[in-house]
Amino acid sequence: MKKKVLALFLGALMVIGTLTGCGSSSSNNSSGTSDSKAKSDGKLQTVTLQLKWLPQSQFMGYYVAENKGYYKDEGIDIKILPGGSDIIPEQNVYNGVANIGVTWVSSLMTYQTQGYELQEIAQVFQKSGMLLVSKKSTGINSPKDLKGKKVGNWFGGNEYEILALLAKYNLDKNKDLKLVQQDYTMNQIKEGSIDAASAMTYNELGLLLEGGLSKDDLNIIDMNDEGVAMMEDCLFVNSKWASQNKDLVARFMKASIKGWQDACKDPEAAGKIVFEKDKSVSLDHQVYMAKEVAKLVTPSGFDTTKIGQIDMKAIQQTADFLKLYNKDLAKTPVVDNTTFNSDYWKSATK
Repeated sequence: MKKKVLALFLGALMVIGTLTGCGSSSSNNSSGTSDSKAKSDGKLQTVTLQLKWLPQSQFMGYYVAENKGYYKDEGIDIKILPGGSDIIPEQNVYNGVANIGVTWVSSLMTYQTQGYELQEIAQVFQKSGMLLVSKKSTGINSPKDLKGKKVGNWFGGNEYEILALLAKYNLDKNKDLKLVQQDYTMNQIKEGSIDAASAMTYNELGLLLEGGLSKDDLNIIDMNDEGVAMMEDCLFVNSKWASQNKDLVARFMKASIKGWQDACKDPEAAGKIVFEKDKSVSLDHQVYMAKEVAKLVTPSGFDTTKIGQIDMKAIQQTADFLKLYNKDLAKTPVVDNTTFNSDYWKSATK
C-alpha cells in the first residue's frame, strides 16, 4: 500500500511539474464514459504512450504509425512520451500520467507482484536482444570462461538474463566473477576496464561496430542461443483504465500493429522517420537499430500479421527465471489472462 501511495504522489508531482496537459488518472479514467461520444462527434481521443527509453528505433513502430497517420485514422491523437533513467513506465501508467506503456516483461512482472494492477496487452519483441560481448583477447569463448572476469550490466531489472546464464553454467555471481555497473557508452569494454559487457543487438553492439571494432574482434554470447532468454519490449496498461476503454485500446493496437508492419518491412525508412523525430544519435545508427529491431519483432519465418501476439510459454519462462533470480520479488508472478491479456490484440487483428 505504501508503494502505491508513493507512486500516486510521485505521479502527481510529475504531472504538475513536467507533464502538464498529459492528464491525470481521473481524467484518463473519465475518457471511458465518453468513448462512444468521441467517436460519434468525430473528435480525436488522446492516448498517451510512455516509452521505456529515449526516442530511438527501438520504438519505431509507434513513430511510423504516427508519421503515416494511422492513429488519426483510428480516431486517436497520439502523444508519445520519451523515457529515461529517471522515468518508470509502470508508475506513470499506474498513476495516469500515461495510458499505455512500453517496458520489459520482467520489469512489469516485478510491479505486478507488488500489487500494481497492470496487464500486458501485446508482446512486441518476440526474441530477446540481450548479448554478452567481449574482445577475443579476453579468452571468453563460452559462458564458462566468465569465471574470474569482470562482467558489466546496467542492473535495474536488466540483469536477470545474465543471472540465468550464470546459473546455467554453475557460476556463482558473488564468488566466481565480479558483476559491475555498466554505463551506456561501451567505453568500458573498449578500454578494458571490464572483460564482458551487456549489449543489446540493436544498440550497444552497433556502438562497438561503429567505433571501429568488427564482429571478428568480438566473442558474442546470445541469450536466445543459450536458452535463457526473457521477454523484453511489451505494451501494458492500467487494467481498470483499459476495461473502461476497450474499443480505444483495440484501435490503438490496430494502428500500432500497422506501424510495426511497415517499419519491419522497410526499416531503413523507419530509421529515418525516428531520426527526424529526435536527432540525438546519427542517422546511420538509427537505421542500424531499426534493422536489428525488425529481427526481434519479426524473426525469420514469423507471420507479420501476428505482430504483438503473446506467447504464454515464453512469458512463463520469463516468470520462472524471474522467480529464481529476483530475491526481492514480492511473490510468484501470476501468468494468466488477468496479467497478460490477449483480448485487445485479438480485437485489433480480427
